[in-house]
Amino acid sequence: MTQRNLVRFLILLLHGTFWLPFLQARLLQGQAVSSEPLNLIVQIDGQVKVKRQGWTAYAPVVFGTALHGGDLLNLSESSRAKVVCSDLTLHDVPTGIGGVPCSVSRVVLRRVDGTLINATRGWPSDGSFPVVLSPRKTKLITANPTLRWSPVKEATAYRVTVRGEGGKDRLGWSKMVTSLTAIVYPETAPRFEVGIDYKLIVETNDGRSSEEPGLGLGFSMLSSNEKKIVLQEQKQIEKWGLPDGPTQFLVAHLYADHGLYAEAIERLEVISQTFKAAAVKRLLGDLYMDVGLARQAEAEYLNSLVLSKAENDDEGQMLLHKALAYIYEQIVGNKEAAALQFNATLDLAKKLGDDLTATQARMQLEQLKSPVAPLE
Repeated sequence: MTQRNLVRFLILLLHGTFWLPFLQARLLQGQAVSSEPLNLIVQIDGQVKVKRQGWTAYAPVVFGTALHGGDLLNLSESSRAKVVCSDLTLHDVPTGIGGVPCSVSRVVLRRVDGTLINATRGWPSDGSFPVVLSPRKTKLITANPTLRWSPVKEATAYRVTVRGEGGKDRLGWSKMVTSLTAIVYPETAPRFEVGIDYKLIVETNDGRSSEEPGLGLGFSMLSSNEKKIVLQEQKQIEKWGLPDGPTQFLVAHLYADHGLYAEAIERLEVISQTFKAAAVKRLLGDLYMDVGLARQAEAEYLNSLVLSKAENDDEGQMLLHKALAYIYEQIVGNKEAAALQFNATLDLAKKLGDDLTATQARMQLEQLKSPVAPLE
């Protein structure tokens, strides 16, 4: 390999490592939950700061800040904070400078990553046909999910159909809906069976949701054993007596950990109306990305960015700029918009003393300016 090609190869390698945090959490079936334990700050009274491994500065801790092994926390004598550890235990953060008060004996909560694998450049659609919003790429715990889809301009009616694996005869439930883009799957409709894959199809006179490219856009029911586990863990969270916002945020994380993306999204959308926390909107964006809805994810990331600025959360803003850069570069194909997000990421990484992220952002900016030619 020539020296020139070696340089190109190294650039490509670094290009890939920038997105490794997004990609490494994906399982073969598109699952977006990694094996990394998730510890979350859920209550703060006063000021708390964190310094990650590799950082040279402390950054403010806000609601929903994720803590990792090796982090240093700084809590003043007059402040109080609580952290939910990945084993579903609730702990007070000790005053002074110290580590994260969590063990790794049992992992229940895991980190959720938002990304689209093999996304179609230029997707989402132009609105000429309905796009299924929910349920898609998800498991379900409820037998009567809310069926949602995007509106189509000038459409006055939609044919809503749910089909099971094996075609129409497997389930074959269908209904005409007028002036609505969401209905609850009725009690009188056929019951979903565990172990069967289902798909929601929405049609108008001019188009149908099945025109959307991609695989795995359906849903299935959670097994009875896993449902029992989820409900037990949810009850444990609810017993802590935290305010409704933090409680529902934690339940949404728990649901996402079990692949219940549709119901996690539904909970977050409800609490986000009254509980204005950047972490809620950011998780919403991640989950929308996980089910392949980049347009909805972008909107939630932008909303979260506004809240994150109000919270003076530098790290939260940096994470959001990275996520938006991914959308603009990898999905939309807008290099200019992606460059703006990488520059913002770089500025915040410098402020935090996060040399690794700063280096990665610089490499991405160089990559945008000078596309790498194929290796000879």
